[in-house]
Amino acid sequence: MTSRGRYVYLLMLRFHTFLILAAALMLISSAFALEAIEREPKFIEVAQRFQTGFGLSVKLAEVDDPVFAKNQVVTAVKPEHLDHALQILTWVEAELKRYPAGFIQKHGPKNLVLANAYTSRSAKGAAATYSPTFINDRTTDAILVTVPTTVTPSLEVLGRGYIHRTLGNHLLADIKSPDSPLALAQWKTLESDDSMLETESAKRLTKASNAREGLYQVLWDAWEFNELLTLAKTDPKLKQRIDMVKAWMTSLDQQFNEAFWSGLATIPEHQRTICLNDLTDTHSHDRIKADPEIQSDIRKLEKQWGFKVLWEPGSPAPPMPVKVRLEYSYFTDKKLTEFKAFMRMCREQLEIYPAQITERLHVKNLYMLDTFNFRGAGVAGQGISWLPQASFAYGLRTFDPAVVKSMDFLRRTIHHEVLHLMDREFSKEGGPIYGTHWDSLNQEGFRYKIGSPGAASGPSGLRFYKDNTKWQGFAEPYGMNIATDDRATLYARLMTAHVADEGRGDQPFFEKLKTDKILKSKADRLIQFFQMLKRDLAISEPSRLYSHLESACPSQKNK
Repeated sequence: MTSRGRYVYLLMLRFHTFLILAAALMLISSAFALEAIEREPKFIEVAQRFQTGFGLSVKLAEVDDPVFAKNQVVTAVKPEHLDHALQILTWVEAELKRYPAGFIQKHGPKNLVLANAYTSRSAKGAAATYSPTFINDRTTDAILVTVPTTVTPSLEVLGRGYIHRTLGNHLLADIKSPDSPLALAQWKTLESDDSMLETESAKRLTKASNAREGLYQVLWDAWEFNELLTLAKTDPKLKQRIDMVKAWMTSLDQQFNEAFWSGLATIPEHQRTICLNDLTDTHSHDRIKADPEIQSDIRKLEKQWGFKVLWEPGSPAPPMPVKVRLEYSYFTDKKLTEFKAFMRMCREQLEIYPAQITERLHVKNLYMLDTFNFRGAGVAGQGISWLPQASFAYGLRTFDPAVVKSMDFLRRTIHHEVLHLMDREFSKEGGPIYGTHWDSLNQEGFRYKIGSPGAASGPSGLRFYKDNTKWQGFAEPYGMNIATDDRATLYARLMTAHVADEGRGDQPFFEKLKTDKILKSKADRLIQFFQMLKRDLAISEPSRLYSHLESACPSQKNK
């Protein structure tokens, strides 16, 4: 070996030694960190409760733990994760307490093993860590629990379902006989067809319940369990699957009786309305609160419309029907730019409405939301008209002021919801857009999705719109849903067409107005409705509202 070769060899040897020492130091540091957590009185207290109440040992996974080395790469919990670990264990404990006394001790796993993350070694490419999740590990009679660096309210919502799914997997692993009704081969013969279901929620639940662990998970969510029971009334295979799982659970423990199943289907109050904001962070909106432009826009709107703009985390939830599950959050400083842009656009669009209209609508609140999910779907806007005093709510989770299409969509959404309230307040029997005066404008044979014969058993919304593209007279496919949405989508286009696409105008819509005679007839009918309002409410000229309308569809005032 030459002197140069020996030099390179020594460098490589030293580097290799350095790596070994660094790894050793990391392991030693990790071990000390785990010991520090295990000595914490709060951790000891929780671990003792799990041992006493469920026969579960709470442990911390080590980076070099040989038990998991074959399948998982472990990122160990650090002392700064302690509060998150305790938080997750608190709601895991709450979910386990829902099981009959003694059930977990007899049939559940013996260990809960916590790590900051578990990453599967079998995943191809750059694998993301499991978070949040629970992993059933039968070889160690354990459930592996992740303790993420960041814990959010939505993580808890997801995690509460995952713990039951994982326990279901643990229990199903004991089914060995191929003759068991829950044996996988037998189960697959009872799968339901979801292709003809009406809603996306029904499709999702049916698909989930086609898997044994998926159906087991649904049983523990009162909202979804109730919807599943409703679906089972017209789906014999689904009913059979539900009955099989319930009978199996009763065979494991007689405490799973009809009273127990009835209790699971009772919706707890805390599941009706879920706020996703971290309400312990009292400074999450300081910059929004101190922004003079935002606050000026809010004050101007409140003065003109007489409503209250609700935007701060901790503000009330928008009122939803009793049987509707709502998940919502208000804006924080993390989205100051988005909030500021929408607040400005909202003020610019809503300020064009004359007082004669705003006073009659009696809007109580304007809810400015980030996340706005109800009935299992994200919502961009809602005119809350089922209460004596109406409100608006806007959900801006996907709003991006840097994207032209996003700006155009939310601008239309603002006016769409206003028209819903105006429709309710001003459209009366005999009026230009009321009942058959509007419906008769459609092509012969067309029926709106809602209210049509067989609508409850018909295709989903997306499929309905796709299958009905042949019909003329609609500004957007969503207008085929119901007559009120037909009017609202067209009105929103009329009100924003001239400023869309960064001022270049909504050219496809303008072209459609020229070529689609039915759409033009509907636009003219809307103009008649607004001319009637101008006369009946004594709205004086000039009016920016009417300028917006007539920029897209000039009226024939003397008709």
